[in-house]
Amino acid sequence: MKTKARVIVSTLIALLLLAAAIAAGLNAVFTVTYVRAEFSTFSAEGNRDAAELKEKLDKFVGESTTFLDLDDVEEVVKEYPHFTIDSLGKKFPATVEVSVSERREVYAFCGEGDTFVFLDDEGKFLTDGNRDISNRAGGQNILLENFALTVSETGEVRGEYLAELLTAMNTFKQVLKEIRANVVSVTLDLGTTDRKNVTFRVQMTEGVTIALESPSRLIGEKAALAVTRYSALADEERLYGLLTVYEAEQGEVRASYVQRDPFA
Repeated sequence: MKTKARVIVSTLIALLLLAAAIAAGLNAVFTVTYVRAEFSTFSAEGNRDAAELKEKLDKFVGESTTFLDLDDVEEVVKEYPHFTIDSLGKKFPATVEVSVSERREVYAFCGEGDTFVFLDDEGKFLTDGNRDISNRAGGQNILLENFALTVSETGEVRGEYLAELLTAMNTFKQVLKEIRANVVSVTLDLGTTDRKNVTFRVQMTEGVTIALESPSRLIGEKAALAVTRYSALADEERLYGLLTVYEAEQGEVRASYVQRDPFA
């Protein structure tokens, strides 16, 4: 019996040693040896952030590929609000792949004190506490005035007519491409006290103002007509004047241009 017991014990020890050897072998095989990070940037600051972020991501080298929590990788990227993750995953046995893009600053509105809050092209929160409205690409962001925008603790941006604003600006972008080069500001004019004659007043770079009346109705169609008429204006017409887009009878969208020379 003693001999049989010794055999059983020896067999168990051998199995444990074999399991340990297999586990060690698997750990050696399924260990992160490379973090393949791809960055899409457009600014010098973005390039610097990308280099810094790559160093932090490389610290995941040596961890178990199997047990690595990709949420931990995502949290590291979130330390850089100007970056967004396009794709993230594991490529067994030893690689983590992540693709990151720089988010574009497009809109700015007054925050606390004399600082500004920046939003990206989708109207999502980027940063706050900015001292001016300059963007990372070297130009100016589009100033949003009188929209009473707020940002929640979770980063959700809220405000009256925000959805309509984004629809209008995205329509402009389809034609103008880089709207920051053409649009200086957008002001929400609430009209009379009973909210009649609500208007988006879009100040263009050259000087002309575009008025989108009643933005809660047919804003996509109004913005499309506005940017088409703006593109067709002669150079001198863009220097001053008012291009108004409104809804006529039976839902027809129309535009009118009044040339007002401030130096006349």
